[in-house]
Amino acid sequence: MIRNMVTATNTMNQLQKQLDMIANNLANSATTGYKQTTANFTSLLHQEIQHTRETGAPRMTPDGLRLGNGAKIAQSQLVTTQGALQRTERMIDFAFTRENQYFKVLVQSADGAQEQNFTRDGAFYFTPMNDDEVMLVDGQGNAVLDQNDQQIIVDGPVNEVQLNDDGTLVFTNGGGAQQEIQLGVVTIERPQLMDRVSSVYLGIPGNLAELGVAEAELLTQMEGALRQEIGLEQGALETSNVDMGRAATELIEVQRNYQFHSRAISISDQMSGLVNGMR
Repeated sequence: MIRNMVTATNTMNQLQKQLDMIANNLANSATTGYKQTTANFTSLLHQEIQHTRETGAPRMTPDGLRLGNGAKIAQSQLVTTQGALQRTERMIDFAFTRENQYFKVLVQSADGAQEQNFTRDGAFYFTPMNDDEVMLVDGQGNAVLDQNDQQIIVDGPVNEVQLNDDGTLVFTNGGGAQQEIQLGVVTIERPQLMDRVSSVYLGIPGNLAELGVAEAELLTQMEGALRQEIGLEQGALETSNVDMGRAATELIEVQRNYQFHSRAISISDQMSGLVNGMR
């Protein structure tokens, strides 16, 4: 009975993590550029118990009894499928139309250092730098970077923004002067190795050496001729790729599975109580 309780407890702990993933997906179903996460399970190690009978009587099954120890989450996988596009008609709203392409933004980490992250949330804004200049930022106030990893600062006030096919932005200020700046865009080749910094930010993992992967294998800078492969649409935003119906169904299934293992613990506890009462 104790073994049954341990097995059920091991699985319940992992089911709780899956519930958290599904709840996070549902909570971010309206988050621009959000990519959902799914969980893949695998069995824990099995134990083989030898219970050969001393009488040597013939048997129909192999010797030994294989007992499992529950299941665990083997991988949390980022689903990178394209989300639906929603028209906004704002001149500084941009949506990717191709998978695995991301904007580069400069984010301040918890320790105060600035690091480069990647996002598909293209809802941008202008923040004043001084009386004459404005900077392009995302919805969290972090600076959007250009092709050369520099902050995008232009003369203001900006009256018009035009997006070219290669991801170049043409800013026109109140005086009619124009400035052309190439948006910083990368293609993430191996998204499953990226760190999920927040609901909309991905970051480069700090243990690349341990993973045996170089940064160049994770990211492709969309520069030169590659800029013709950038897929961007102006005046639109990419919604999350969370399927609400499927997520709700998975939530019910996991809850039922959790209840099943909880019931197994309760029954094992009752059986232990009966055995103790017989003594």
